[in-house]
Amino acid sequence: MTRLDFLIIGAQKSGTTSLREFLSSIPEKIYMLKNEQHFWNRDSQYRDGYGIASYEELFRESNMTQLRGEKSPSYLPSFEAPARISLHYPEVKLIAILRNPIERAYSAYWHGRRMGAINSSFSFLDSIRGYKKNHGKPYGDLVSPGLYSQHLERYHEFFPKSQLLILDFQRLIDEPEPELISVLKFLQIDLGQDINLSRRDFPKSNIARVSRFPSLSMRLHQTRLVSYERKAKMLRKMLKKGAIPPMEDKARAHLADFYSGEAEKIEALTGKRFEWGF
Repeated sequence: MTRLDFLIIGAQKSGTTSLREFLSSIPEKIYMLKNEQHFWNRDSQYRDGYGIASYEELFRESNMTQLRGEKSPSYLPSFEAPARISLHYPEVKLIAILRNPIERAYSAYWHGRRMGAINSSFSFLDSIRGYKKNHGKPYGDLVSPGLYSQHLERYHEFFPKSQLLILDFQRLIDEPEPELISVLKFLQIDLGQDINLSRRDFPKSNIARVSRFPSLSMRLHQTRLVSYERKAKMLRKMLKKGAIPPMEDKARAHLADFYSGEAEKIEALTGKRFEWGF
């Protein structure tokens, strides 16, 4: 069996792509898959465990001196992933980045908009109020992924807390060096003087962008005639830089009430305090 050393499990829109790029910049120590696989939460790929050979084949170009890792933010909110991962890789290390769940949901909404998964006529407030009805649809449930304490509890059922590193998204953005040092220590990587952990070494990916052709993006997203990978490439080419508008006060108040007490639950569970201000 191919060794799997670590997984970046989420959360979505919380800097996981940037962390993957940072770790991939140390190829002498780390081999990371370039794309999200979503293997552990997709029945069609996992196939009751029979898909594991295909998953392990993705690491064929790594060598024994490299730590092997993968990043898919869909693993954190998944009900199935913790048990599956534990069954095959009980000693794997897990990294989660937590972002203010209100801001995370809003960022995910606009990501869904620009990727054609959310109709431009469907407001953010409509989305968060209808999250139960739209659960299971692409970007249909923007709310449940932010219930971090529930997701972490599922992982704690299968993994000791020592195998799970929790990072603060805001700290990664404002002062990345301490958080990145904690990642390297967690993975037991000693770089010596080989790298300067400054802001410029932590890439900022998935910055605010909008689709040039929203209607075309939606039709492309819905078609079954193009593979997922091909769609993603085509949709990215349609993007342009653009600031997203401020969140409506009514939507923010709705989510503040929904996530009330979440930071306290996470602190009780992990010992890590998050200053989310709601």
